[in-house]
Amino acid sequence: MKFIGDFHIHTVASGDAFGTIREIVGVSQERNLKAIAITDHGPAMPISAHKYYFNSLADNVRSDSGILIYPGVEANIIDKKGRLDLPDDALHRLEYIIAAFHGFSWDNEDVEINTRALKACLIRYDVKSIAHLNYPFFELDMTQIIPVLLEKKIAIEINNKALKKDLDWFIFRNTVLKLRDKGVKFIVNSDAHYPLQVGDFARAEEFIKYCELTENDIINTSLARVFKYFGLRNGE
Repeated sequence: MKFIGDFHIHTVASGDAFGTIREIVGVSQERNLKAIAITDHGPAMPISAHKYYFNSLADNVRSDSGILIYPGVEANIIDKKGRLDLPDDALHRLEYIIAAFHGFSWDNEDVEINTRALKACLIRYDVKSIAHLNYPFFELDMTQIIPVLLEKKIAIEINNKALKKDLDWFIFRNTVLKLRDKGVKFIVNSDAHYPLQVGDFARAEEFIKYCELTENDIINTSLARVFKYFGLRNGE
C-alpha cells in the first residue's frame, strides 16, 4: 500500500523532537510524499511552543520544494468540556488539527468522562483526526463518537510510533474493525519526532494487514481523497 502524505510530524518546536521543517521536507522528498502536516504539541506540553509559534506557522508555511505543507497542531484535550490547549483564534488559522489525550494534560480513567470530553471536542473544533487511541490508552465508548466522526469526516489515526510502543494490538484491532464496519475512515501517520522517521509506516503497514484494511479504508493513499475528505487546500 502506498501513502502520499504524512500528517502527524513534530519539529524542534515541540520540545521533544529534533528536526527542522527544511530537514523534514528533505526526507519527504526522498520518500516521494506529496503532502505533510506540521503538528507540534500544543502548549499544555510543558516544553512545547507558545501560541505565537502556531500563528507564525500559519503565516509562513504552505509549501516547499513542491510538497504541500499544512500548518497544524497535535492539540491536547485539557478538560471535561473537551477544550483544546490553544485559543480559538489560533486554532482557526491552522489547517490540520489533531485531537489527543496525553498523560501530562489528562489523567481521568472514567470512560464516560473521557467519552464526553472527546465528543464535545470533536463537535466544537474542526478536528481532522484523533491521535493514537491505542497508546497512551484512555478508555472510550466509541459508539457515542462514531456519529460525530461520520458527520464531520474525522479520521482515526493509525500511528506508527504508538504501534511500536503498544505490545498488544488485539484491543486496538477490535476497535478499528468495529469503526470500519460503521464506515469510519483512517489515516496512517508516522508521528515523527526525528526527520528520518518521516514517512516511516512499517509498523502501521503490519497493523493494516493484521486488520485486513484496504486502500478504501485509508484516506492518505490518495491525494485527491485527502483533499475531498478533509476539505484541505489543494495548492499553494
